[in-house]
Amino acid sequence: MRQLSLLPQETWLQNGRFTTPLPPDAPIIASNGVGVDSVALLVELHRLNVVPDAIVTALVGQDGYGNEHGRFYDYLPILEAWLSEVGFPPIQYVWYEMKRQAKHFPYWSLAGNCLANRTLPSISFRRNHSCSLKFKGAQIDRWVTQQYGERPCYRLVGYDFSEQYRAARFSTKTQPQGPRSRDVFLYPLQLLGLDRQGCEAVIAEAGLPSPGLSACVFCAAMQPEEIDQLEAEALWLIVILEAHAQINLKKIRGLWGHGERMTEYIRRQGLLPAPLLDAVWTKWVAEKRPSELGDHPEANADEVLFTEVRRLAALCR
Repeated sequence: MRQLSLLPQETWLQNGRFTTPLPPDAPIIASNGVGVDSVALLVELHRLNVVPDAIVTALVGQDGYGNEHGRFYDYLPILEAWLSEVGFPPIQYVWYEMKRQAKHFPYWSLAGNCLANRTLPSISFRRNHSCSLKFKGAQIDRWVTQQYGERPCYRLVGYDFSEQYRAARFSTKTQPQGPRSRDVFLYPLQLLGLDRQGCEAVIAEAGLPSPGLSACVFCAAMQPEEIDQLEAEALWLIVILEAHAQINLKKIRGLWGHGERMTEYIRRQGLLPAPLLDAVWTKWVAEKRPSELGDHPEANADEVLFTEVRRLAALCR
């Protein structure tokens, strides 16, 4: 994978285009995770007069089955309005699409995948966010191939200066002989020397609010105080996913890995009613799958999961 090294700005930008090593008209594609780094990337591109040919956001879950924090969805109209104001192209949305019947049940999202296969996200096993690569990176790759075929593109990713390890991992996941192997991955925030604090500053200077961290509501990277702020639906999502995965967990205990289960923290903090939490855990931890799944092999895991968490959330109101 070819990379541009840290070079003075004038050697890699000219008249709003990158100068090497691809042809001058090579499409510029910005990946947009709607977090601090991604929004700062777009703000800096505008400051540098670089208008991307496309801005692509991968949704983890189709409409009504989203896995990310509510702040992610709340920020989208704010960002879309700013993009229109500065003359940038609108966001292109992509999402995971199953190409075959799943081993157990079909699914649309990471949460559905976990429920169908009685497992947890890869980050809980300390496996370097392969869940993000499957539901985000691969879907953006697929869209770029659909739009540009084997034409090489500049791929702009918003990793700040403190995340250089993530940049290396992102680009090495591209198939060596695939159509995207011709792409050049660039990390402008690192080229510009911006860390997370610097990214927050450029967002504020643009008159935009901070989007916060882009993450799923059951991400192992969440801190306890973040769980305290979750809505009931997200809390029940955590409980069901942890319970249903227990039968297959050998080396970890739950979403936080080896430590306390998130469900145990939720119980200790009194975030959900204890009797109902006990009943839900017993139902989903059992070896035999609940009737909503076990009696319906054609059932979609996302539909079953989100119907259940919404029902339980309604009981807590």
